[in-house]
Amino acid sequence: MSGLTHVQRDAARQPGTVVVLAGAGTGKTKTLVAGIADRICRRGMPAHRILAVTFTNKAAGEMKSRIEAVLGSDHAPRWVGTFHGHGRRQLRNDPDIAGLREGFDICDAEDSRIIVRRLLEEACAAGFDSPDDVTLKQRIRSVSTRIALLKERLILPNDAVSSTEGLIASGQLHEGDDLNAWREAAALYRPYQSHLREANKADFADLLLWPTVTMLRDETYRRDWAGRFDAVLADEFQDVNRLQYLWLRLLSQDHGEFFGVGDDAQSIFGWRGANVAIIRSFLSEFPHGRMIALEENFRSTGHILAAANAVIAADPDRLQKTLYTAAGDGAPIDILNWPGGAEEAKGIVDEIARRGLEGVSFDDMAILYRFNFQSRQLEEALLHAHIPYELVNDTAFWQRVPVKDALALLRLCSSLDDRQSDEAFRRMANRPRRGIGAVFMARLEQISEQSYLSLFETAEKIAAGGKTKAHGALALFTATIREIAGEVGMPVAARLRMLLERTGYFEMHRQEGDEGKTALENLHELCVLAETFPTLEALFDHAALGSVRDDADPVGRVKLMTIHGSKGLEFGHVFLPGWEDTLFPSTNATADPAEERRLAYVALTRGRRRVSVSWCRYRGGRPAAANGFIADIPEASRRQGWPKRRFRLADRNADTGSGPAPNLREFGS
Repeated sequence: MSGLTHVQRDAARQPGTVVVLAGAGTGKTKTLVAGIADRICRRGMPAHRILAVTFTNKAAGEMKSRIEAVLGSDHAPRWVGTFHGHGRRQLRNDPDIAGLREGFDICDAEDSRIIVRRLLEEACAAGFDSPDDVTLKQRIRSVSTRIALLKERLILPNDAVSSTEGLIASGQLHEGDDLNAWREAAALYRPYQSHLREANKADFADLLLWPTVTMLRDETYRRDWAGRFDAVLADEFQDVNRLQYLWLRLLSQDHGEFFGVGDDAQSIFGWRGANVAIIRSFLSEFPHGRMIALEENFRSTGHILAAANAVIAADPDRLQKTLYTAAGDGAPIDILNWPGGAEEAKGIVDEIARRGLEGVSFDDMAILYRFNFQSRQLEEALLHAHIPYELVNDTAFWQRVPVKDALALLRLCSSLDDRQSDEAFRRMANRPRRGIGAVFMARLEQISEQSYLSLFETAEKIAAGGKTKAHGALALFTATIREIAGEVGMPVAARLRMLLERTGYFEMHRQEGDEGKTALENLHELCVLAETFPTLEALFDHAALGSVRDDADPVGRVKLMTIHGSKGLEFGHVFLPGWEDTLFPSTNATADPAEERRLAYVALTRGRRRVSVSWCRYRGGRPAAANGFIADIPEASRRQGWPKRRFRLADRNADTGSGPAPNLREFGS
């Protein structure tokens, strides 16, 4: 218990049913590990009878390491892992509860989508279809996602259709949820599960579904598993869904030893099933339970916490707590506004370079944004300034599929009679779908080799002599490319937009609804960027160089990631671009305004010493204004613009311990 505050110590030693409401930076994991150690060392629970659970393999690995550092590897619990990992151990022990045999396989998300694709194709052939404006790719993704969500609601295959109609009738599912997709998923759930059982496979959701359903139905089975543990502890309790919550409750209800840590203000994964109402209703579910708030923050300065407290205070449903620190106020939040995204990116990167000169490590700086597409201008500015960076949990702009597809169209258009364009043709001949399958493409390849023609030229000749639907679609595609290629003197950006529009590539993503929005935003960013290049070759060269990563750079990298991806991380200096009302909070129909507010809270609390928030007066050609979260930040805890200051290199001592240098520099704007 050494190193804990009295509140952390009290929480860790608390018996019975307890939830620790652990605010950002208040020592959540330390308290959880202390709770495990207390149950083993002071209360005498055998280590093998302790179950601890979290959400990711990374978090589980960190928890194991911390427990072993306290107790030693020989005395640490063996049931420390993820929900799916623990469910897998249960299902391996009793595979028959899911209709499976010993040695069953676990299929990942891609395996599940392959099964759904086959079922959709069979359904379409039988005349069962959904609206024309939903592409097959989108339907596969939406059905796969919704089948998993039905499982998280403990809805079984035979009940899926009636239960889904009941959810729609009760208003729990509404038009913004795409009711056709839910109905389609419900209809395909039963054959999907039958396919899994016949193949002796379980998907990820099955790993927890069948043990939980069986514990609900079979008291002997439940008592057998619940009786193996004397205490159940859960990390990130604010992010559990109904299935996970019931699993935890069924395992802990006999002995009543449940210990959860979480923060409702940091519940930002509702779009993947997290139910913040579970932690918020804890005391009504367990009137004799205890909720202990950890409010002393050991990460951020006073001004950062004042900003975060004010933003989350506007959520009327939040659990009450107020973060504070003994570390002092620190620097106010920098609030900046820019004409547009390019100016914003350059301003942020200039400030990063400036702080780098002050001695701040690039590793200790991060740029957090709401959407992935926002990274493009930031990447460009960082590349131009020769500042090393790392995209965390994301694909670099030039490696994103829509961007590579668009560049392939340009490559095809620029050298259609040359074999240099063959790879671009292979990539785009069937995007969007034109009925050009593997057999058709193999025939094209064979004729191309025999005739020494490019694949594009070969396709033109074959399409002209064919009468099938695929021949007609291919003829239209090649004629369109040939026509646009003949437009002499057309600017790069105009050519790109014309290709994307007339080949149907734009429309393909428009038909995907909200899920196609990110692709369209990336394509828009590429079109804007293309306006700065005089020739196609210059754009191709820039794209190639922007895709190269130097992993041997010794000076550290600025981190770029979405706010969602930053959960659980912290940085000395955090930059938050794009805080305008047209972008954040998200304007997507399915976005939850309360969760967007919690996302702003998470973003602010990633910073230890400095946080800078910026917004643009125009974004994507549309006027914008500062979002409401900025207005929530107290005047006393914010300032306009970067601070003007005289900086002496000797001042590095406060941050880095490095020695003095002789000259003064003045920074500011």
